[in-house]
Order: sequence, then structure tokens, then C-alpha cells
Amino acid sequence: MKRLQMVMGVLALVGMMAITQPAFAKTIQWKMASAWPAGTQVQWAADFFADKVKEMSGGRLEIKSYPAGKLIGALEGFDAVKMGTIDVSHCSPAYQIGKIPAAALFGYIPFGMEAIPYLTWMYEGEGLTLYKEMYAKYDFGFVAPCGILPAENLAWSNKPIKSMEDFKGLKFRTSGYWGEILTEAGASVMMLPAGEIYEALQRNVLDAGEFSIPSMDKTLAFHEISKYLLVPGIHQPSTILDCIVNKKSWEKLPDDLKEVVKGAAEVTTMRMLTNSIEKDIAALQFFEEKGVTIIYLDPEIQKNLHAKAVALMEKKAEKDPFFDKVWKSQLQFRKGYNAYKRMMGPQYE
Repeated sequence: MKRLQMVMGVLALVGMMAITQPAFAKTIQWKMASAWPAGTQVQWAADFFADKVKEMSGGRLEIKSYPAGKLIGALEGFDAVKMGTIDVSHCSPAYQIGKIPAAALFGYIPFGMEAIPYLTWMYEGEGLTLYKEMYAKYDFGFVAPCGILPAENLAWSNKPIKSMEDFKGLKFRTSGYWGEILTEAGASVMMLPAGEIYEALQRNVLDAGEFSIPSMDKTLAFHEISKYLLVPGIHQPSTILDCIVNKKSWEKLPDDLKEVVKGAAEVTTMRMLTNSIEKDIAALQFFEEKGVTIIYLDPEIQKNLHAKAVALMEKKAEKDPFFDKVWKSQLQFRKGYNAYKRMMGPQYE
């Protein structure tokens, strides 16, 4: 009888635990689709985020990470999350420029901020509040920066670009606001998927083109068919990525797992930056060893293009009150940051 009572007591205790701790009873599984090709540095960030969530949650929340094309198309994540087809999308705010013109200001713009000031404005300034305001009407459960890239390569080319005249008539692959600036400078701009750039340069369909940071361009082997590499990446000094979560999926999470997702997104942002810089240092050295001529764009040309970029941003701000609000916030922050950098930045090299 005593043994039976003991067994019944244990069973009662197990039952109580199952009732009082449902969060531990089973693993929550999410599907995440990215906008990125498999094997790229941007997909590395998506996979790192998924792995970090699993690790930090002790396995209670698992995110299955899919590169572009596995579940949905590269540009379908935003709508798929809203509809609940997937739980999470890993993309960049700049990819939503068709829906939200100001979204580019949270992803990347020509002559935008480098990574450190960008993240400082985002996390410590007005950035995150404005970022959430931008997405508010879409009623997602959670949105947050989830990765950042350092500066991109400006162009791979088989023609040297050493003056503003060299842009005239240049068949150039790029996209977004930078495409508008180069068009004004006289270039013939076209948009091609990443997988088609190599062949287009090889067959002289393109005279020049840009895709991403040095390490990703190394993966795509542009050094094999281009004589010149143009730097610095004034068109994209940094690129913020983000994750957006379906509202119903988010609301089902207990509070502690919500904090895990938030923390994992921030960790991913920092680690993507450091990991990318390390790989880019090696990639630039690799290009030099392969005989690529690396050209640093004349500062006077940079000033000319910067003036065109500012004029374009001001023009867009005049037409869009929210764009204007974000643009002015960034300008105000950059004014303070630049003053800080002048006083605190060493000048011994």
C-alpha cells in the first residue's frame, strides 16, 4: 500500500509539472525563409541567428533556416510572414523600398553611415523607434535588425574608372537609389540577378557591376573575369539586415523566449559585422595576389557623387513625410557623430 501511494504521488507530481510548465513540454518549431542564396555571407547570418536561438533557448525554440528558393522566392518573405506561410523572414529593410520608400534609410543608401555610427543611431538614438514605426501598420509580431554588413566593393570592371567622364555610357549593374545617381552621371544602368553578373562581365554585356562585400564577391569569382576592382563602397557603406516575425507565432511564445529572440538578433548583428570584416581582409589580399588592379576612387569624384546623392535624398524627403522624418534624424545624428569622431579619432596614419 505504501509503495502504491508513493507511485501515485510521483505520478501526481509529474502531472502537476506538465500543467504548470507547458513551455517545457515540447519544442516550438518555426520556419524562416531568407532573401539570400545558400553559401553566401548573408545566409550565414540567417543560419547563425537560427542556431543562436536554439542554443540560447536550450532547444525550446528551433528555427529551421531556409535560403532563398527553398520555400519561397527571394523577395516573397515580407508577404509570406504577414500571411503566416512562414514564421520568420530574414531580409533587409531596403528590399521593401517598393512598399516603403523610407525603408532604404534603414537598410542601405549611397553615402549612408558606416556600421558603427549606423548601429549607434539604431540602438541608442532614434533609429529603432523609427524603424518600428515604419513597420507598425503591417502588424507584425516582432521586427528587429538582425545582421549588418561592412562596406561593399564599388565595382568590378574591365575599364578603369578614374574620372566622372568614365561613367558616361558605362554599362553598369546595380540597383536602388545608386542606380538613379549613376544614371544621372551618364551610366547605362541595368539590374541583373547575382548569378548572371559573372557571365555578363565575361561577355562584355556589362562594363562594370557591383554585388556585395569582398568575401561574397570572392565566392562569386568576379576576380576571374575582371581586371579592375573599384573601392570604396560609397554606394553602400554598410547594410542592415532584419528579421520580421508573424504576429500569431510571436504571441504564442512565452515571455522568456521572446527575450531569447531579441537577444539572438542583437548577437547576430554584432557577430556578422566582425565575421564579415575578418573574411573581407583575407578576400582583398586574395584579389591582389590574383593580379587584380584595385583602384581607390578619386576623392573629388566621391564629392561630386555625394552631392548628387544628397540632392536625391532631399528630393525624396520632399515627397514623403516619413522619409523626411528619418532622413533628418540621421543627418542630426551624423552631425554629432562626426564632431565626436574628429575629436576622438586618431590621425597618425
